[in-house]
Amino acid sequence: MRNTKQAPRIQSELQLDDIACASCVQVIKNALFRLEGVEDIDVDLANAKLYVKHDPARVPLRRLEEAVEAAGYPVRETPDTAPQRLSAQVEGMHCAACSAAVEKALKKLDGVNEVTVNLAAERADIIFDPNRVRLEDLIEAVEKSGYELVLPEEGAQSESDPKERDQDKLRLLRNRFLLAAIPAIVIMGLMLVHMVIQPIPYYRLIIAILAFPVIFVAGAETHLNSYRAVKHGAPNMDVLVSLGSIPPYLLGIVGFFIPMTSFIEMGATITAFHLLGRYLEGRARGRASQAIKKLLEMGAKTARVKRDGQEHEIPINEVQLGDLMVVRPGEKIPTDGYVVSGTSAVDESMATGESLPVTKHEGDEVIGATINREGALEVKAQRVGKDTFLAQVIKLVEEAQGSKVPIQEFADRVTGYFVPAIIVIASATFAAWLLFPTFFGDIITWGAQYLPWVNPDLTPLTLAFFAAIAVLVISCPCALGLATPTALMVGTGIGADKGVLIRNGEAIQTLREVKLVVFDKTGTLTRGKPQVTDVVPGPGSDSHEVLYYAAAVEQVSEHPLGQAIVTAYRDTNDSLPDVKDFQSITGRGVQGQVEGREVLVGKASLLEESGIDTQALKEQVNQLESEAKTPMYLAIDG
Repeated sequence: MRNTKQAPRIQSELQLDDIACASCVQVIKNALFRLEGVEDIDVDLANAKLYVKHDPARVPLRRLEEAVEAAGYPVRETPDTAPQRLSAQVEGMHCAACSAAVEKALKKLDGVNEVTVNLAAERADIIFDPNRVRLEDLIEAVEKSGYELVLPEEGAQSESDPKERDQDKLRLLRNRFLLAAIPAIVIMGLMLVHMVIQPIPYYRLIIAILAFPVIFVAGAETHLNSYRAVKHGAPNMDVLVSLGSIPPYLLGIVGFFIPMTSFIEMGATITAFHLLGRYLEGRARGRASQAIKKLLEMGAKTARVKRDGQEHEIPINEVQLGDLMVVRPGEKIPTDGYVVSGTSAVDESMATGESLPVTKHEGDEVIGATINREGALEVKAQRVGKDTFLAQVIKLVEEAQGSKVPIQEFADRVTGYFVPAIIVIASATFAAWLLFPTFFGDIITWGAQYLPWVNPDLTPLTLAFFAAIAVLVISCPCALGLATPTALMVGTGIGADKGVLIRNGEAIQTLREVKLVVFDKTGTLTRGKPQVTDVVPGPGSDSHEVLYYAAAVEQVSEHPLGQAIVTAYRDTNDSLPDVKDFQSITGRGVQGQVEGREVLVGKASLLEESGIDTQALKEQVNQLESEAKTPMYLAIDG
């Protein structure tokens, strides 16, 4: 089926030789906007560069260059204008032979520089020259190999679509498995009764009826994929399953007319186990992609922007460059930008790993998805959409999950020849059992002495058929082709979840040889959140009293240091008293009334402004600071 989704737009860069004024720019724009598929044009007059957003399927880069040159402005060839990267879903892949067939089909196209097909992620990453190959050519090549290339939709909400798609796929796999498993279990039970306890009247008819929905309804997609794979000359794992399930069922039906052993039970069981494997693979893929979902969920979903003097709350994908965003205490900063007005402490631990908030003033840059802890900020959007820090992190993890490690490339080469080889071996096995029945019959007779389920009285044709089916069923290349990419997805996913970003899959394979890790960091390696290490009471007080009053005031604070104090108190104590007249003093600390007493918690400067002398604790403070710890002072009633 041809993909009808809107193709993704790309931005191409053209370097011009002769462009000197605004009138030149207007002439070029007029020439380009006549082309169907050109959406936006931006001109860098100082550097003589042209940026064109267009649909490469309708207007390739070469057509843009011809239009500009026809307008009288030569285009200089640059290496940056050629390669484009496309990441798209591939529907219908179930085993390593499938991914190998897709990869082979794409690599045959002139203009495709590099292709990586990840079976676990069901995704193809393609680097191609839009001057030599169109998106339609890529789609057609994948379709001819028996699969479907699903291009990302322009403006699609990546936050929800992948999650919903994964859930729908897993639900479908589960339903197919249950449709096959329930009748298959009944068939196995009846078979044991029929063989061991007593014959069941109309046994063959009953199991034929029960097995039909297992093989031809629940297994319909498998057989359809088998047909496509054979039609396109790229047999895959589904072909082995179809050969192991449909012929046994049909031979069982033939047994109604010609005396023959029933193979229907075998076909139903093979299909049920295959669908169980598909369901378990789907669950493994879902777990492996959780890291990407968690990263997506870190971003803000809405933004409060000022337009025409009014505040409007809009979806995050509608934020535009230059928008003025209002960020209140406790809210996530919607997208990357810089502070226009306001001062606050921003928790950037999700981006930098540093546990302490960073004070931001007017002109300072802020990162989208970080948390504004204290004061209100007005932030001007500098980067939106795929250009933000978080989007780049997600892209890095996705590319790492889609990359191939050296051992996987070897496995893919093997599985490319695996299925055809297995079919040849199964055919040879069938022929050998028919040509040398006495030789194999002696082996069966010997085995029957030790294995009670072996029946040496079966006909040579039946034994040959059993042997051929056994070769088909046990020769599953899925483990070989799926284990490595799934392990890669899980590894990169766990790393991202723990704050460790892995640039490519080869790093994971290389890491197994590492015996020593040396960290070089401008600061300290931390847990990503602060915790209380020491409590130093002043004269006339004790540690419990210090924690009690400090935690009472900080319990309403959003600051990570304050929350660490509250956590330290509640780890060993019960409830805290209410705080009154709470006030947060940006960059210095907090104050409030606890049980009628005035409490200050914060930096030394906060206490000194209130006329409180901190020199008595100077020696202990110097010692703590030398250990890279952050001291906070507490004062009660002055």
